[in-house]
Amino acid sequence: MILRRTWLWVGVAVAAIACDSERRPDYFQPLVEAGAGTGGGGVIDAGLHDGPPPIDAGLCGNQYIPVVAEPPNLYFVIDRSGSMQEKEGAYTRYQHARIAMGKVLRVIGHRVSYGAAVFPSTGGAIEGCAAGKQVFPTQLGDPVSYAEQSLDGPVLKSLLTALAGIAPSGGTPIAATLTALTPTVAALAGDTVVVLATDGGPNCNEAASCSEGACMLNLEGASVGGVMCQPGFNCCDPTKITGGQLHCLDGPGSLGAVTALAAQGVPTYVVGIPGSEIYADVLDQLAVAGGTARPGTPKYYAATDSAALSSVLKEIGAKVAISCTIELDFEPEDPKLVNVYFDKQVLPADDENGWHWSGPQSIEIVGPACDKLSSGDVLAVQVVGGCPTTVR
Repeated sequence: MILRRTWLWVGVAVAAIACDSERRPDYFQPLVEAGAGTGGGGVIDAGLHDGPPPIDAGLCGNQYIPVVAEPPNLYFVIDRSGSMQEKEGAYTRYQHARIAMGKVLRVIGHRVSYGAAVFPSTGGAIEGCAAGKQVFPTQLGDPVSYAEQSLDGPVLKSLLTALAGIAPSGGTPIAATLTALTPTVAALAGDTVVVLATDGGPNCNEAASCSEGACMLNLEGASVGGVMCQPGFNCCDPTKITGGQLHCLDGPGSLGAVTALAAQGVPTYVVGIPGSEIYADVLDQLAVAGGTARPGTPKYYAATDSAALSSVLKEIGAKVAISCTIELDFEPEDPKLVNVYFDKQVLPADDENGWHWSGPQSIEIVGPACDKLSSGDVLAVQVVGGCPTTVR
């Protein structure tokens, strides 16, 4: 396990800077200017640094307590099949997926490392059914300073540029894609989750055979060569339509691939993009196998429109990246001289809606304050020492 040290401005009272016992703690100041730093990560995030940030005279104290954190890995596996070029309003489904990823990573990208793959890739023995490939290697997101200024950092820009250069085409080889990506994803240091986003059911299994009830062409009421895929005519029968078996719903193969990832300790979040509703049963099965099933129905994360897609990805990202438990690297000399800030606004100590010490060097955010943090609506949490704790 690789632990990264995140420097926070957590000071203790020293002779160099006196603290009035009646003084309200100053609001936390940004650690880095836009463009500085080498990345971000962890629940408490102010950018990763090789050493402590410069001292701000506006804060009481001048001793830093770093937080040791390991940013989780958020690995996106995105459908770019032909149906993803269908428009939902002003944009294609694929463009909506890219836009939604940008929105969520602007909010939580500094807390994670992220990478991406798309499926299908080009080439392969069967054009349009080749296993997907990585298009963006997993790396630390941009420092929080970019998000604070509503800017895209260089890492996010690189990801969005890589995705923008890809056009939708081909089938939906989910099983082959996840199988091919498993060694890469499983080798990532630290906790890793896969976010699988698709607008349809898995197919592209050359060895498959199916009845009309599992033939995607029949399920979608398609036509091939002017022949309707309707009861009495199985469009997945290769004796009737060349390559028809490639359109058989490949539930078992995809289920096996997701199960294999789970066995490697990598859960899979399944996101249904508009158009996937007809395949809810198989997507539910994948969510259960991936260890991320939601309570009730559906089990997978269903997005009915572009706004819902952004909301769903934000929910998943926040769940993966954010915890209400904050571990400090060492115990402060005086816990009564420590304050917690949400985006530079002091959060009073309160056992019902605020924070309390859960250990000598651990803080627990509780109540509605935890809900707010967990929603992803707080960019950064800062822990600052040197002034009396503000209580509610």
